[in-house]
Parts: sequence; C-alpha cells; structure tokens
Amino acid sequence: MKYGERARLRLKRGAQDCTLEIDDDGPGIPESQQQQVFQPFYRIESSRNRNTGGIGLGLATVRAIVLDHGGSIGLRNRKEGGLRVTVSIPAEATRDTPRAG
Repeated sequence: MKYGERARLRLKRGAQDCTLEIDDDGPGIPESQQQQVFQPFYRIESSRNRNTGGIGLGLATVRAIVLDHGGSIGLRNRKEGGLRVTVSIPAEATRDTPRAG
C-alpha cells in the first residue's frame, strides 16, 4: 500500500485454475523492470525503499511460493494507471504440488 495507494482484489475460479488479480493505483513498474523485480534483492530504485526498510525479497518469495504450487505470476501496468498483479494456481492439487496441513 506504500506505493499502490489503494488495492482491489478479484478472485476467479476456472475449470483448471484459480486466478487472483490485484489492481493498485500506484505508479506502476517500468515494463523493462517487470521481470527483474522477481529477482532476490532487486529494488527498482533505492530511494523508493529507504523508508520501508525492505531488502528486495518480497516478490522473489511470492514468486517462489506460487511456482512451488504449480502456478504463475505476472505484472502489467494498467492503461488507467497503476499495476495489475495476476496470480494463477491450479484449481486442484497435483501429486507434485505441496498440500497444506
């Protein structure tokens, strides 16, 4: 919420997967950096992170968890401004997918 100002969540269940879309009203992420932000310790610009104390592990951790569950995660800037994060995971666990509990 520090950069996104406000967030809206949308959850969709398809035949094969569940998709969570998160839209925010922040500045977005330059297209050239949208894959880099998933790399451990990568920060868009150090000046944006001085007040947060972050070290650049948040999106790397999220991506690892999503991939471990057989899913995918993507980022794109919205035409009306802000960023959309899309997370999809299989609707049913597969044999290789870890299960909670």
